[in-house]
Amino acid sequence: MNINSPIRIFLVFSILFPVYSQDTFEEFIKQQQQAQQQAFEDELSEFQNYVAEVTSQYDAYEQKQAREFEAFKKEVEEKWQDFKAPSKKEYVEYDDDLDSRASVDFEKGEITVEVIVEEDIPDPVSQPVNKVENTIPKPGKKQPSKLQEVAQKKKKVNEQKSLKSIIEKTETPVSQKEKSQQRSSAVKKEISDQKLQRKLADILKTKGDDGKTMLNKQVVDKKGKTVTPATAKAYASKLVANAPVATKTYKAKDGKKRTVYTVKVPMKSDHINTRADRYKQEVLKQSKRFNIDPIIAFAVMETESAFNPKAKSHIPAYGLMQLVPKSGARDAYLYVYKKDKFLDGDYLYKPGNNIELGCAYLAKIRHQYFKSIKDDERAYICAVPAYNTGIGNVAKALVNQAKLKPASQKANSMSPDQLYKKLHKDLKYKEARDYLERVWSRKDKYAKLAGK
Repeated sequence: MNINSPIRIFLVFSILFPVYSQDTFEEFIKQQQQAQQQAFEDELSEFQNYVAEVTSQYDAYEQKQAREFEAFKKEVEEKWQDFKAPSKKEYVEYDDDLDSRASVDFEKGEITVEVIVEEDIPDPVSQPVNKVENTIPKPGKKQPSKLQEVAQKKKKVNEQKSLKSIIEKTETPVSQKEKSQQRSSAVKKEISDQKLQRKLADILKTKGDDGKTMLNKQVVDKKGKTVTPATAKAYASKLVANAPVATKTYKAKDGKKRTVYTVKVPMKSDHINTRADRYKQEVLKQSKRFNIDPIIAFAVMETESAFNPKAKSHIPAYGLMQLVPKSGARDAYLYVYKKDKFLDGDYLYKPGNNIELGCAYLAKIRHQYFKSIKDDERAYICAVPAYNTGIGNVAKALVNQAKLKPASQKANSMSPDQLYKKLHKDLKYKEARDYLERVWSRKDKYAKLAGK
């Protein structure tokens, strides 16, 4: 009996253990699933909170930019008759004192330099400093004798009498007021010329975010020599002295009367090609990386900014490929780096960053959104306007609904020419229709630059 007891206990334990073990395992699995679900929910919540935080950063940035812009605009309008803001294809900069500004039209190929001078300028002749300077003998110069002083005074009196005689004979007397006006005009001309020369030299030396001068190899002198930072000052001095200077007098909001002096400087006729070549290596590198056609990237860049590295639109979109921080740039960054990140204008002004994300965004449209379109030509006919107006609007133009699968099927059923004409006719916004036309008409000229 004592011998069989352990056997009975073992048998009972053997029978009960599997049941007990199975219950424990099922409970374990249940707990694991609950833990995984909780972890997923926590991770999702954390991700959503992070996305919300990044979104709030973008919102705060946009609001700050808008406030600063309005404050600056108001300050400028106190002095200037008009406010000139930067745009996609025009760069504008003001001096700190707001008395000078320069703008570069990268599409037209023209630099405009403007300066303002107040009309009420003190007469420099009447300033005490001039009187003091006139009484100080020049060093090393022999002083006149008493007889010589008398002779000089007599000569001066005779010259004055002679001048008076001429005025009386011609019956065109010059009043003190007129003399003051003449002196004032001469002073203002000298001040405006100096300001124009300085501002023109400054804009010729202004650097882009790639470290090169923004107008590198795009301005030449009368002899056809390229203007460099080293020759900018001499070039500006000579040009302002010989170029026509337009003037316009107005009364500003601050109540002061001012005159704006304007000089225009043409850029080289091939300025667009010069800038395209400047960014060639980066465009080819990123196009290859993201498997997109480089001629499309070049044509998009010209259409977006005319290769203006400081391009900024009212939206605002930034840089060469005009990326909007909160949408296109953010989407492209997520596509490339698999994470969300706040990107500001300073980041997007850098050509390397801008071209990387611009090409990535084109790639995402081509290879993700329109991946079902069977060939590149049709795909790019859809991708180009989508870069401007969004994929939903392209889909609506094709199938009257924002669905990519039927839109892609529709694109595949048409010839490239039919597809182009369909979108050029049915895209909702004129801007998108014009955008497609411009990019498509420009792409082929970049074949040589792209090595095709």
